[in-house]
Amino acid sequence: MLLTLILAAAIQLIPAPAQMQVRGGSFKVDPAKMSFVVDPASGLPEEGYTIDITRARLKVVASSEAGLFYACQTLRQLQMADQVGHDALVIPGTTVIPGTTVIPGLTGNLLNLTGNLPCVKITDYPRFRWRGFHVDPCRHFLSVEETKRYIDILSAYKMNVMHWHLTDDQGWRIQILKYPRLTEIGGSRVEFDGSVHEGYYTQEQIREVVAYAAERHVTVVPEIEMPGHSTAAARAYPGLTCTKESISTFYTWGSPDFALCPGREYMFEFLEDVISEVVQLFPSEYIHIGGDECKKDKWEKCPACQARIKAEGLVADAAGTAEEKLQSYAVRRMEGILAAHGRKLVGWDEILEGGLSPNATVMSWRGMEGGIAAALAGHDVIMTPSHDGMYLDHFQGDPKIEPVTIGRYTTLEKAYKYEPVPEELIKNGKASHVLGLQCNTWSEYIYSDSQREYMMFPRAFAVAETAWTPAENKDWESFRVRVDKACRDLDRRGVNYHIPLPEQPGGSCDKLAFQDKAVVSFTTTRPVGKIVYTLDGSEPTSASMAYSKPLEFTESAVLKTASVTSYGKLSPVRTITLTKEEPWPAQPAAAVESGLKAKRADGRFTKAADIKDVPWKDVSIKRLRDLSTLEPFNRNLPDSTVFYAAVAEGFFSVEATDTYRFSSDCDQVWIDGKLLIDNGAEVKRYSRHDAEAVLEAGPHSVKVVFIYNVVGGWNSIRNKTDVLVRRRPDDKFSSIKML
Repeated sequence: MLLTLILAAAIQLIPAPAQMQVRGGSFKVDPAKMSFVVDPASGLPEEGYTIDITRARLKVVASSEAGLFYACQTLRQLQMADQVGHDALVIPGTTVIPGTTVIPGLTGNLLNLTGNLPCVKITDYPRFRWRGFHVDPCRHFLSVEETKRYIDILSAYKMNVMHWHLTDDQGWRIQILKYPRLTEIGGSRVEFDGSVHEGYYTQEQIREVVAYAAERHVTVVPEIEMPGHSTAAARAYPGLTCTKESISTFYTWGSPDFALCPGREYMFEFLEDVISEVVQLFPSEYIHIGGDECKKDKWEKCPACQARIKAEGLVADAAGTAEEKLQSYAVRRMEGILAAHGRKLVGWDEILEGGLSPNATVMSWRGMEGGIAAALAGHDVIMTPSHDGMYLDHFQGDPKIEPVTIGRYTTLEKAYKYEPVPEELIKNGKASHVLGLQCNTWSEYIYSDSQREYMMFPRAFAVAETAWTPAENKDWESFRVRVDKACRDLDRRGVNYHIPLPEQPGGSCDKLAFQDKAVVSFTTTRPVGKIVYTLDGSEPTSASMAYSKPLEFTESAVLKTASVTSYGKLSPVRTITLTKEEPWPAQPAAAVESGLKAKRADGRFTKAADIKDVPWKDVSIKRLRDLSTLEPFNRNLPDSTVFYAAVAEGFFSVEATDTYRFSSDCDQVWIDGKLLIDNGAEVKRYSRHDAEAVLEAGPHSVKVVFIYNVVGGWNSIRNKTDVLVRRRPDDKFSSIKML
């Protein structure tokens, strides 16, 4: 019994199978004693399989080719704990059972079994038929080879749909032969700093990826956005918009105030032409048409749109505005185009607004509500709610130390514990309308392949288990142990992934100050093997001092720390500077003035060091937050946009001599003439360079530098330009109060 329990603990499968019996003992791999068959009459569910391993033989039976493929992925993970799976195989000696079919191509490129396998009996099948993952090359392009790598990894964990987001405001990434300007113009963008981001897939490359995915039983579902998120198309063909105006490069995130014009037949003719080429490239049952975040302002003023509204009798009522019903009309037209090609429409949950097309499938991203409403009305749905763990572009640790993201907070545990079938649907007998779930990795703030991997993994494994494993078999405590083996598989593949960083409870900070003593504590978002640290300037290793209790400092120090996994791999290293200092003296009363002095200089500046020999002019502001209001916000960023730098100076006061932590999204913050915060040319959507100082009670000077620019796609005029402060041990920041 003890041996069986030990073996069971060593069998760490993701996703967990429906049923598994551990027998004890092992089977030495011998091709003459192995059989792999497909038996449609096996009684197994679609994509299901059984693996039966004894000391004498290995037998795999599957209900379909896909089932056999998934069985092979399980065998790859079943190799003994001290072995790492391989990708290539020849499985000779296949036994044919009468009335069954042997997989064509089973003698190539599935896996390579070596050594010993544990004796087990597994019966397995998926919970959902849509087990999706999403990639977004529109904002930051990824190559064909990198795309294939995601297919390789996620198909190995039984994911079977790749949602390929191919068109958006920031780029059109699919070649359409009839409209070459879509990729010639819409396939590249000039960034704020003059650099060019470009890339698209030729139709031959599309076919290559689709075929590659099909070999791994992954269906590629393309997304062609309409009627919103279509600026890249409108840049190439301005006649698609209501005003027919020429549109500048859209190089910021979010969506501009442009949409295609459903009042003109040209829009539908264009989409029909595009779809006629798309369906030749993608054999998928579904085509995704977007339908989200469509700005309708221009429709309200467009004669053609208003004429269409009148002609179609689209009247505002409780179901939506006339313009929302116009979008519904456009989606129904799109559904008809797809139906003519034998395809089905899937769209984001905004397609519910104004009335849902008769046969549309809803991808519910703004929460569960859209999916529930659609399912109750008899429509199929795919659950992918952003706030419930399905958006992998969210922070997965303390935002103060993790790479900048679009925001929100989704840990591995949160992603794992998401349940896609609401009780309301179960009670109403509509649960079968939930086709499955999907994780999305939007790439606005993902600037490299390595960062994309860091955001996707290991959270995508959590989604994979929810999509495949029966709900009653899921167990977080088991999964967080099993995920380490999956991460070792990523190491073998050379894939980057997230390891929880050591975080300071109450908010991390890398620049600490103290007068007498400082105490530094650490935690992690999930348990790791250990936390290690050094104090001599050297880089931590797995053999460095292990953190076991809060660290106390009475002298200045440089602390370097990292997490170590159970298998000895380190997280990125954090360097924390602790400075013992005397309080910065308060400013003399005679030097203190009330109010703010501010000035601005117009120009395209990336960082504070760029502001040289420029003409300044005085401006009047009442609050620091007014620094970002010196020009009106325009999400479209037309060529007429005036960018600028601004500097504000004044005084604030602290009540007691103590340590104070400062935070700001501005480019620089100076306290008493010392540069305390320097955000440089970093994306400043969220502050990540907090710093502490010991201040004497009384008034202190502050100077703030703010630059209106676009760095990494983030429009800084949307920043909050306050300077925030908190006194130790307060856990909440508040705006400094100017004198």
